[in-house]
Amino acid sequence: MKRMKEYIKRNKLYLLFIAVLLIFGIVVGLYFGISHIDSLKEDVLYYTSHIQERSYNYLFFHFFVLVLGVILSFFGIGVPFLCALLFYEGMSIGFLLAIFAITYGFNGFLFAFIFLLITKLVYLICFCFLFSKCVKIARKMIGKYLYKTDPSLLLVHLLKGVSVFILFVMIYDVLLWWIGKPVITWFQFLLQ
Repeated sequence: MKRMKEYIKRNKLYLLFIAVLLIFGIVVGLYFGISHIDSLKEDVLYYTSHIQERSYNYLFFHFFVLVLGVILSFFGIGVPFLCALLFYEGMSIGFLLAIFAITYGFNGFLFAFIFLLITKLVYLICFCFLFSKCVKIARKMIGKYLYKTDPSLLLVHLLKGVSVFILFVMIYDVLLWWIGKPVITWFQFLLQ
């Protein structure tokens, strides 16, 4: 717990930036969900009536985008890529909350909130840590080219941290793939 507090204190600007970008994405997603609900209501009803047939396999997508973000950080463009990805995640959260809340009322909002907790919370927490590591990688690589510094030891340390977060997300995605559907269907009663 002490290490977590120290990490948050050291990276508070990164975390604040991440929070603002995520909240902005959620607001935009809420707007799009509210403004397009008429054309999406039937899709929401279809999705919820077939929820037991769904599986939640984000493994390949998460692995691809996280590894791509890390690799692009070595070239300085990983940070804008990760910012766009974070904004997209915020939009999808806001959009999902809006369409379920409008379609099913408070119970729909509650179901969407539980669904997001199960499917996105761990990913977003790891994403925050990974984002700060990728910013440091990009800064060190830019410093290497501009100031001719040697960041080799620090980059190895950062890559170890990044690998741990990516591995943690992959393990969580495998667990979600196995037990996500049964857990989410437990809360299907909210949509009745």
